[in-house]
Order: sequence, then structure tokens, then C-alpha cells
Amino acid sequence: MAYPEWVEKHRRKGTNISCIRGKYYLYECTSKYDPEKKRAKKITGKYLGRITEEGLIPPKEKKPVNVESVSVKEYGASEAVSILGQDVFNALQKHFPNEAERLFSMAVIRLIERCPFKRIEEAYLNSFLSEKFGKLALSSGSISNFLKEFGKNREKIAAFLREFIGSSEYVLFDGTNIISNSKEMDINRLGYNSHREYDPQINLMMAFSADRHSPSYYRIVPGNVKDVTAFKQSVIESGIGNMTVIADKGFGSKENFDMLEEAGLKYIVPLRRNNGMINKDKLRLGNKNAFNGYFLYRERVIWYYSYRIENKNISVYLDSDLRNREEKDYAQRIAKGLEGFSNEGFMDKQFDFGTIALCSNIDESPEKLYSLYKTRGEIETGFDFLKNLLEQDKTYLQSSYAVEAWAFINHISLMLIYSIYNRLRQANALSKYSVDDFIQHLKYIRKAKINSAWFTGEITAKTKALLRVVNMDIT
Repeated sequence: MAYPEWVEKHRRKGTNISCIRGKYYLYECTSKYDPEKKRAKKITGKYLGRITEEGLIPPKEKKPVNVESVSVKEYGASEAVSILGQDVFNALQKHFPNEAERLFSMAVIRLIERCPFKRIEEAYLNSFLSEKFGKLALSSGSISNFLKEFGKNREKIAAFLREFIGSSEYVLFDGTNIISNSKEMDINRLGYNSHREYDPQINLMMAFSADRHSPSYYRIVPGNVKDVTAFKQSVIESGIGNMTVIADKGFGSKENFDMLEEAGLKYIVPLRRNNGMINKDKLRLGNKNAFNGYFLYRERVIWYYSYRIENKNISVYLDSDLRNREEKDYAQRIAKGLEGFSNEGFMDKQFDFGTIALCSNIDESPEKLYSLYKTRGEIETGFDFLKNLLEQDKTYLQSSYAVEAWAFINHISLMLIYSIYNRLRQANALSKYSVDDFIQHLKYIRKAKINSAWFTGEITAKTKALLRVVNMDIT
């Protein structure tokens, strides 16, 4: 094709002219031999400009974006936890207005990063929380001094905790041991626990609201003080009123029953299998006709009979599935020659295998009492979260006040864990996602600051699916 002279004069070796809608453009051009077509193939390259009668107009250079600063911070998990834990933050602001942001940030960072206090400042600066709350005193030295001072506020801490017991109808009580080798404290004492450990330890008492499905109270007591001894003061301090206390068999002492009765509290407490209040005559008959009846609990048949003694309702339950497992376990221990297990011992315990006896002063059916007691699985899940997800089965702090503050911050983290757990439970998603899954998915949603503007980073398809399941939008 012939082009005007003023166009052609720009043609030179290694270029090509194109006419598009009456306008002329100059491109770099090379050729390459095509073996299939057995001839040279033209390859158009870089655009050199538009040809006009006045001359060649080069392409405009694209001005590079002037990026003075770029900052990238974790956003997704901390934002989601902040949304779900808004009630916790509001209560912190009410009771600790000057420290709420620091306490909340420490609890969130502990949950998301599982880091010790000495690394919290670095994690905080890498979190979008630092943009929300600004500069906080979170250096290792600042936190050390803060813990020692804040731990003196037990009265305010207890007031905060009472808000989360509130109007709960049922409150679960239990305790666990935390190892502490500090030589500076007087509350870590040698004590025996279920793992046969005799290390210096402290006891952590906890109350769990069955209505809220969340931890609502804690108290630190010396490691050589048994749960039953600490129970009374914990009940008083927690402010439990017109509620039903559901405790473990370790609380089933006459002293505790008397205390609960005197306080006008309702209770459901299991009895140890050797407790004299348990009448085993019907168990020894081996005839289900002697029982009052049965009900189904999670597809298992539970037989029961009830009676009254000392103005208390006693309900005895027999779970045949549990009995078979306990008999098998005991027999296997005999076969292994383990100390304390014998054929004679088996015969002595044969009517105890698979049984639970509940002592209560409330007017409920045996089936209802059994179902309420089984909600204790929630507080056991709480201890599991505390020791595994938060990795808080031991402490190295050297001050009893610091341990109090440490326990409070861990308690806040545990409350935040349950805010996630309950959202997953309400979405019927616990079979697919764990609390840890939730955190790990969302912690990789980042915010990037380019110059003065923040942008949310890409979100993977799997994380978007999780957010849809729990009905959350954190963008």
C-alpha cells in the first residue's frame, strides 16, 4: 500500500507503518522464518509513535507511581476478633478506661500469634490494631511493670467478670493446674494433679456460663489448695445468685453442699463412686426392672433410678456403653500386670462401671439433670483451648500480681476464642472449621498502605467461603 510522501519518509530499516482509521503509526518490525509456511513471518514490535505532516509524535512516557512508603500489616484475624469481641472490649472500657486498649490488644495478639509477652510489641506493630489504637506501651519492660501493677486490681477484675455471669441460669465450675517454677511467689505450691505431676503449681478455678456458652469467671489459688476448699470463696466473689451451679465430682463434699444450701443456691453435683449417699442395691440386682426407666442420650440408652436422702435428690445412671468400655479398660490393665489392678478389684468395682450419681436440690427430671450435667463438656473444652490453643499450661512469671494479670489477659483471650467458637457453632460449621482454622485463614488477609491510603489485600477463595459461612464481611 502506497502512503503519502510525508509518511513514507519515516520508514526505515526495521520499522513498519500501519494505517488505522486514517491515522499512521510507526512500529519496530522484525521477521522470522516460519518452517511450516516456508517463508518469513513479520513480527511487530515496540510502538514508536504517530506520524503526522508535522513529523513523528513519540508515545507519551508513562509516569511511574511515586511510592514514598509502603506498609503491610495483618488485618483479617484481628479485625474479625475485634468485631466478635466488641462486648468484651466495651466491658474493658467500662472497668479499665485507661488500659482497655492495651489489655484488649495483648489478648488479641496472644490469641492470633500465641507469642510470649516479650514479643507482643513486635506482633502489635505488624498488626492493623496498631493503626486502630496507635502507640501503646508494649515493650518487654513496659509489660513486665504493667503486669505487676495491674494484678493488684482483683476487685475491679472481679467486677468485670461478674458482668459476664449476669443472669445465667446455669453456671459450670471446675479447676485445673498450671505449672510454675517461680522461686519468688508463695502461691505456687507442690501439688498433685491428674497427670501425676508434683511440680510447683497454681490452681485455676473457672466458671463457665452454660447460657452464654462462654467462660465468665476465674480465680487463681495456691497449688496446694484443693478445689473444694476454694469453691466457697469463688462462689461468693463471682456473685452467683439465682443460678444453678453445675460442678465436678471433686466439689461433692458435705462442706460444699452445706455451703450451697446456706447460700440458697441450686446445684447439680456428681458424687464419687465410693460416696456413702449412693444406694447401689438396684445396681447389684442386675435387673433393669428395678430401675425407674431409661432415656436416650446421643443415641445411647441411659437407665436411671432416683431417691431422696437428707433433703437431697439422688439420681443414679447406668450407661451400658460406658460400662463395657470401663470393664474392658480395667481388664486390659490386669492383663498388663499394672499395679493396683486385680481380679478381686474388678469384682469390687463391677457395679460401679458405667455409673454416674448426681446430687441436686432442684426439681427437674433425671433426664434433664443428666443433660445439664453433660454440658460440662463445654468447660473441659475451655481448659483444652487454654492449654493447647493458647499454650498456657505453665507460667514463668515471678510475681503473684503478675500471674493475676497474666491469668486475666488469658481469660480475655479465652473469651475471644469462644466468640469465634460460638459463631462457628451457630453457623453449624464446627465439623468443617476449628477455631484455629478460622484464625489461620483470616490472619493472612493483609492491609497495605501505599503513600497515605490503606488497601485490603487479596482474599483467597477458601477464606471467602469461610467468611460466607459465618456471615462476616471484614473488607
